[in-house]
Amino acid sequence: MTGAETHERTFYELDRSSMERIMRDVVAEDLSVVQGGILDRFEQAAAGLFGTRHAVAACNGTAALHMALFALDIRPGDEVIVPAYGYYAMALPVCMLGGIPVFCDVREDDLTLDIDEARELITSRTRAVIVHQPWGCPADAAALRSLADRHGLSLISDSSHAHGVLWNGRPLGHYYDFVCTSFGKGKLISGGELGAAAVNDDRHRDRMLLFGHVNRVPDALITHEYRHMHNAVGVKYRPHPFAMALALDQLKTYTRRSRRLVENARRFEQAVAHMPGYGIFATPAEAGRVYWRVPVRVDASRLGSAESVCTRLQGKGCPVERKGRLLIPEHNAVSEFYGVKAGRRFPVAERVLAETFQVRAFALYEEAEMERILALFRAEVKR
Repeated sequence: MTGAETHERTFYELDRSSMERIMRDVVAEDLSVVQGGILDRFEQAAAGLFGTRHAVAACNGTAALHMALFALDIRPGDEVIVPAYGYYAMALPVCMLGGIPVFCDVREDDLTLDIDEARELITSRTRAVIVHQPWGCPADAAALRSLADRHGLSLISDSSHAHGVLWNGRPLGHYYDFVCTSFGKGKLISGGELGAAAVNDDRHRDRMLLFGHVNRVPDALITHEYRHMHNAVGVKYRPHPFAMALALDQLKTYTRRSRRLVENARRFEQAVAHMPGYGIFATPAEAGRVYWRVPVRVDASRLGSAESVCTRLQGKGCPVERKGRLLIPEHNAVSEFYGVKAGRRFPVAERVLAETFQVRAFALYEEAEMERILALFRAEVKR
């Protein structure tokens, strides 16, 4: 087992005893839970995490986004603003519904959506804005809510990096119409393959069930609009109960564990910021952030390219990586398969992508490992 794997396991605190208990709980229920039981418990917990009235479980984060966009009735020709920097699956559900992802650059200081540019991209066809919270740093939720309200748009958060983040002390469900997330492999809270979409609006919640939860329609619907339907109209996005059980177990201690991880990640950032050739990204004063990864910027004139520094550190057993080597508009799933042509450049996102790599934040959970990683960073400066 590698050092990084050890720390991820320590963070989740999953030992043989807890795994056996989870297995007993799971096999005591139906292995395909349509309603009630662990599904209800998980959805209630996910709603609580993001501060909403409801949550709808999904098999992964992309499915959660797909359900949310269906709930908004995104149709062919509708435009949805999407950050150019991030995971390409933010754009895929837009394309799958026939919508048009309109890509927006990001901020230089914290990698979140450039709100000023997003404002300029709004047209009469714009229906929604998808906002990411890169590596655990939340975007300006209050400003985004104001922008969306001014133009009659829906606001969707992809919170896959940011379980439980706050803005001005409030969870993201206070600001966003949908808070979608992955609880996938290696996430801060993980079920292996799992997701959820948290929401306040009853109709939005019901439309997500209508699309993604076979056999919960019509009995589990709150509103009456679709009570006449015999069943769901979309794909089956129901998650496996074992995945929900894993996530629920981690949620019990997440606040304590996340606090420790944030404290250590901030200490790590402060130390790196004083090393010539490295840079870190800002955390807004209003943000109650978490850390899934710690992005580090490299001054190529001092240390060489970010890719070369990352490769050298990896060779010494340092838990670093360069996740996402393409901007979303460059991904062939978007540009080739769905034929989306951005038709413009994204200078900040391009620069950030070229100049950064990420440290796996889980590896910073133990003091000794954090010091070892910092020593490897210092050694690069002295080369």
